[in-house]
Amino acid sequence: MTNQPPAVSRRERLRAQTFQEIEDSSFAIIDADGVHALTIAALARSMAMSAPAVYRYFASRDALIAHLVTVSYQQLTTAMAEAVEGSRRAPRSRVRLLVAAYRDWALSHRRRYGMLFAERAGDVASRPPGQTPLDQAMALLVDLLAAVQNPAPADTTTGDRTLDEQLRQWARARGRPDTTPRAATAAIRIWTRVHGIVSLELTGMFENRTIEAQRLIDLEIDSAVHAMTATAP
Repeated sequence: MTNQPPAVSRRERLRAQTFQEIEDSSFAIIDADGVHALTIAALARSMAMSAPAVYRYFASRDALIAHLVTVSYQQLTTAMAEAVEGSRRAPRSRVRLLVAAYRDWALSHRRRYGMLFAERAGDVASRPPGQTPLDQAMALLVDLLAAVQNPAPADTTTGDRTLDEQLRQWARARGRPDTTPRAATAAIRIWTRVHGIVSLELTGMFENRTIEAQRLIDLEIDSAVHAMTATAP
């Protein structure tokens, strides 16, 4: 006898459907006008619902936005993982694929990307407990950098004992306890530099096309990898 999954009641199906519609409608408002335009009243109007009905699903606007932030992180992480999944390219090339997917998602979802790094209400956690989807993406980047570093140079530290311990703690928190301080530094450098360049790109800083953002990103990747693999003098 096969074990059949428990039947889902009609009420549960309708609730799941409405939950998905709330999510989709919220993203539509954000994509069109920005997160500031998303209110419970605006969402209810777009769905032809009453505001009290929306509150049955989310206790507040802040709770709704916190959920949307988590979903957006998941979408970003999925895009990055899919970019390198099954790729037979060298690790350094896969780092570029991973970062390119990050930039592509940000450019395709400008207002969602801005929402990810916006200030949130003090009574709403900016990140859920445990590993976030972005932590998973960072772990993937760390793994690729570790592969680039293999065989590693004899000295894999930064030269700063306090910083080295902080970097080891950072790597352990992301489930990569064997990551060297140099590889952790490279991962942080790449992510922070790419985030900065992409953020400037989204504000229109490179619209005159005299500077190509992707070339700047590639330069930052090469610089971080070189620092990670260089042998001590």
